Amino acid sequence: MCKTDRVKDFLINCSPFLLFFLLFGGMEWAIRVFKVPAWLVAPPSATFLALLRHFPAIWSNLQITLQEIVFGYLIGVFVGILLALVFTSNRFLDKAISPYVVFLIVTPQMIMVPLLMLWMGFGIQVKLLAVALSAFPINMMSTMTGIRNVSLERYELMKSLHASKLQTFFRVLIPSALPNVFTGMRLGTIFATTSAIGAELISGNTGVGPQISYNTEFIMMDIAFANVYVMILVAVLFYCLIAVIEHFVIYWKY
Repeated sequence: MCKTDRVKDFLINCSPFLLFFLLFGGMEWAIRVFKVPAWLVAPPSATFLALLRHFPAIWSNLQITLQEIVFGYLIGVFVGILLALVFTSNRFLDKAISPYVVFLIVTPQMIMVPLLMLWMGFGIQVKLLAVALSAFPINMMSTMTGIRNVSLERYELMKSLHASKLQTFFRVLIPSALPNVFTGMRLGTIFATTSAIGAELISGNTGVGPQISYNTEFIMMDIAFANVYVMILVAVLFYCLIAVIEHFVIYWKY
């Protein structure tokens, strides 16, 4: 490999970081040059300093939000995959319940939060359920797609080998469906993160969501932006974590 190719590869690999510095550097420059008021947009440097100064408070609220995201997401993934396995093995249940799952997908989960608060109170269980309700439909639909896309030839091959249903399940169905399962899990991270913040904004006074609302209301934009950037980082890391796990589990795909 010549020197030019190495430089090209280096630039491609570092392009996300270069873009990051360009975006934030450009934002800092534009805010200072055009004298954008601090109550409207906080410069990245002020946001970084606010993050350092208020890190204990941000971290304590972030821990609450992380609990809601992680546990709600795990519940949603488990229920979604379990229901997908049940529905794909029973045509009656599939036909009867699938329209209601679509109804659940297209219904904005945030409009359910006030009702959940009425039924369940103001505790963390409302946010957990809101996150689970957001994450499970996409996981169920993706898993069902993966199971239905398993080719008939593979089933016929297992039949010709006199394989049991359990062997067919673990050696054909699960490996074939896993790429779709992980697609649903990756998309589920997005739904889980946005639902947790949305539910906190409606029903909570602890967590990152209420902190963003509070600091925006009192025009403390540097702290509000610090919370926003932290949540963006959490969402990206959560998505990347599932992608890394996917690379290890279905290594034959890559």
